[in-house]
Amino acid sequence: MGHWSLADTVRVHISGTGGRTPLFLLLAGLLGSFLFIRFSVRMIRRGVSWWPGNVQPGGLHIHHVVFGQAMMLIGGVGSFAVHGGPLAHNILAVIFGAGCGLVLDEFALVLHLEDVYWREEGRQSVDAVILAVSVIALLLIGQAPLGGYVGGTSYATYVVAAVLLGFVVLCLLKGKVWTGLLGVMLPFLAVVGALRLARPGSPWARWRYGSRPRRMARAERREDRIHRRLVAVKTRAMDAVAGAPSPVSLTKAPPARPTIVDLPPSRLEVLLARVLRPLRDPGAAAAVWYLRAATAVNVVTGVVAPFRDRVRAATNGEYVTAFLVSPGFTGAALALVLSISLRRRKRAAWIVTTVLAIGYTAVLITTEAAVAESRGHPFNWVSLAVTLLFLTALLVSRPVFNVRGERGNVALGLTSLLIGAVVAVGVGTLLVHATDQAPPREWSASLRYAVVRVLTVSGLFDLPGIKVPGWTDLAINVLSVALMLVVLLAFFRAPRSRARLVPADERRLRALLRAYGRRDSLGYFALRRDKSVCWTPSRDAAVLYRVVNGVALASGDPLGPRTAWPAAVTGWLAHARRHAWVPAVTNAGPAAAVTYEAAGFHGFASGDEAVVDAGAFASGDTTAGPLAAHRLVTDAGYTTVFRRQDEVDPDEWRRLGQLADAWRRHPAERSAAAALGRLGDPADGDYLLAECRDPNGRTCALLGFVPWGPDGLTLDLLRHDRDSGRTPVDHLLTDLLLAAARTTAPALAGVTRLSLNVHARPWHGADRVRPYAPYSPRWHPRYLMYERRLDLPRAATAARRR
Repeated sequence: MGHWSLADTVRVHISGTGGRTPLFLLLAGLLGSFLFIRFSVRMIRRGVSWWPGNVQPGGLHIHHVVFGQAMMLIGGVGSFAVHGGPLAHNILAVIFGAGCGLVLDEFALVLHLEDVYWREEGRQSVDAVILAVSVIALLLIGQAPLGGYVGGTSYATYVVAAVLLGFVVLCLLKGKVWTGLLGVMLPFLAVVGALRLARPGSPWARWRYGSRPRRMARAERREDRIHRRLVAVKTRAMDAVAGAPSPVSLTKAPPARPTIVDLPPSRLEVLLARVLRPLRDPGAAAAVWYLRAATAVNVVTGVVAPFRDRVRAATNGEYVTAFLVSPGFTGAALALVLSISLRRRKRAAWIVTTVLAIGYTAVLITTEAAVAESRGHPFNWVSLAVTLLFLTALLVSRPVFNVRGERGNVALGLTSLLIGAVVAVGVGTLLVHATDQAPPREWSASLRYAVVRVLTVSGLFDLPGIKVPGWTDLAINVLSVALMLVVLLAFFRAPRSRARLVPADERRLRALLRAYGRRDSLGYFALRRDKSVCWTPSRDAAVLYRVVNGVALASGDPLGPRTAWPAAVTGWLAHARRHAWVPAVTNAGPAAAVTYEAAGFHGFASGDEAVVDAGAFASGDTTAGPLAAHRLVTDAGYTTVFRRQDEVDPDEWRRLGQLADAWRRHPAERSAAAALGRLGDPADGDYLLAECRDPNGRTCALLGFVPWGPDGLTLDLLRHDRDSGRTPVDHLLTDLLLAAARTTAPALAGVTRLSLNVHARPWHGADRVRPYAPYSPRWHPRYLMYERRLDLPRAATAARRR
């Protein structure tokens, strides 16, 4: 096998096709001069000292369009006057292209007769460069304008060119400048643009849509939904290359956006909605179940070798299968991901599935039409009918798939595709080159083999003459499947919740805590400001949740009266489904678990909450356990301080906060299952801070407690100095219980019970020692709730991350 390089490709496709080398060099000169001058002006704009500034002889600023005009004259005139052979013409082509790049870079200056380089109008120069590069590149690959018109005597050629030119003009009249200009070289763009709706501000819309408000409304909605987003993406890309314009003056009024007219549906739309509405949910369910069935069939055919070989032998001949039915794990993985995403009503999944189904249907129809033997097999017609039914179900149920993905999914998916493809192809190339059993081993052939196996359907492309063991092909297939899954998951990523507690929500939640907070020891943690709230319509109950990796994770019990919990849970579930989030609950109490089970959840006791009664603890045996240790530590000179948050000086709060952060970086204790996540907030005036000090007055342990109704506290923060060990914490906790029982500390007045937070149940036997067992607490179960058994791993992972 001979060596194939980029130079060979350039020589065959450029030099060997009509002598296009000067055109290629012209394009290279244009791009090179544009990128160079943009880099230069950005350095000048930034004011770096190591880059030369503007050309200003005698104080006259000479724009680079002048140099461009001179180079275009030299290159253009020289190409006619010089007869020095190919080398001279190639040099002149580079000079002419470089001049074109400099002139087009200041196209806006020539158009406006004003220096608007760093203003909003200056982006027109970048548009001109992009258009010129596109046209030259199309000419370079052999694409002639207006459907291949290059002159001649055939009237058919002139008629086709005239018709296509009419489509181009119609595109321009409809305000689609890019589509029309590129349609000169790519006629199908001009045809599509001419047949679609005009833009609202175009001459065509003014002439034709003035008496047709419904069509104008459709054009305005499409402008707002599609065109503005495309312009925003194009603008960001242009600014990244050419630099952003200077900020617009605040006195300049922003451009007026079109008024979107909302008109009632037409009779035809009403009739279609009446007929298709009952079919939407069944159609969506049918599409999901079809993909599940395709997944099962693909897995079975991939596992059972005789069945797999027979199916592959049949499909490689005159038979075709239905959509996504193929023996192997690649099709199974794709069908599974699409079924899961469609079940969650994601719009991106519907778009991807519909595009794939349409393309596959077109392939089946083409095969049936082109291959006479294929039409004679009833199995092929059944495959086509099943695929058409699946596509029909998708199209009918389109309004059901209304969950939008996270902003930036497209950019993340493309980035994942680019980076993942480089990694997968690179690893695959190394594997192929190392295991190739047909010498001589060549890196170019190994690279092509890996690219075909990773990025394409290898059955449609010829593979190089390489012989590798089966495990190498399997490893490359695994890389290909992993790349496909990563890209799809990036495209289908669920939106994050950006709603956070606003002051009005927090005030209402605090009112509910004052009225019903005694029931749930974890209720105060609902005031974390990184949570979102879902209210009942009457705002008498709420579910607080966070979105963690696509899981809407509620924590603790709903706030409010128990009679309103079902409505709050139902509203929260509907909100989660609208955003394709997986609903789950962590640390739910027994009463809340019953409510969630009535809503369709499953659950199990994942942890236990330790609750200590202060009076019962103080009346216990003083000769053993924490009470005896407490007396010894007191005799050693350790002291305790109990203060509510509003009693602590702000400067001291900063010192204590620094200690808490430093001790958190070296955790000696596992963090609590629920935490408030803030210290020193003025809104938490009832927060209790317990501090233990050594004989020298140095703080060695800190405990923080949130209110639990009027007579309880819940452990929120546990920090201690690593050198002092656990002893100061036990001493501080024992002294707090004794002070609460004997009412010797004003900050603990009225406190009768203490929750030591939730601790995970032991997984390695019931005889394992539980935390805080020496305090003889009462253990109350807390539950992890999930809706579907397949969602349990995601729910458990999200609960651990909290």
